[in-house]
Amino acid sequence: MKSFTMKALALAVLSFAGVGSAMAACPTGVAQPAGAWSSAVQSGGTVSISTPGYNTTSCKMDAVLTANNAFDQATAVDTSPANEPSYRARFFFNADNITTIGAFDAVQIFTANAAAAYPATNPTPRVLQLALLGGGATGRQLSITASCDNGGGHSCSAVAALPATGTSTIEIQVTVGASGTGAVNYWINNNVAGTPTGSVAITGGNAGWVGVDEARLGLGSPTLGFRTNHLNQPGHFDEFDSRRQTFIGF
Repeated sequence: MKSFTMKALALAVLSFAGVGSAMAACPTGVAQPAGAWSSAVQSGGTVSISTPGYNTTSCKMDAVLTANNAFDQATAVDTSPANEPSYRARFFFNADNITTIGAFDAVQIFTANAAAAYPATNPTPRVLQLALLGGGATGRQLSITASCDNGGGHSCSAVAALPATGTSTIEIQVTVGASGTGAVNYWINNNVAGTPTGSVAITGGNAGWVGVDEARLGLGSPTLGFRTNHLNQPGHFDEFDSRRQTFIGF
């Protein structure tokens, strides 16, 4: 079985003679042969590592879209999940450099994917998508969209407020199962394990997806509004962690 515990982008600060060195701790690129990320998808965009990170970490990932295409991606890819019927992930996200997000300006920031689309006629293997969009009381919202009705082409979704500025901690829990058992729980700046900020019920179940096989973190699949108003404006990510069962928290 594949190792499936900590998949943190930010590394601990290395110490030389008692003095921390953030530059020494940061990888030169997202894809690392022995690291958390299998590869990066840079089609109409780029991902890179910069210092410092968030929450006292030494480095963070910067993702930016540079081309006007609805399918563009600037994402890190983790292929260590092995058809996980229970999947948790947590990461820090900062959108302060994505300015004045309009109601129709949306961009994907995270996906959890299955090994193959279900049913075979479904155009995407995506089990869960998180997206940044404008609107709401703060001008920033998180869209949580899950495939449901057992992969029959339908989606179940919710929208939750994000702070107007600053870094948010986002955690999700995906449960794959038959009708009445499949669900997505999400925590936004919420460190209480047993009390999610909200939940998305999976109508009809999602057992046909079997489990999560891949995760992507970064910016991707922008709407026309996002491409019109926010090219070359980076989103920032840090401390991605994925697990099967236990709550991750801050």
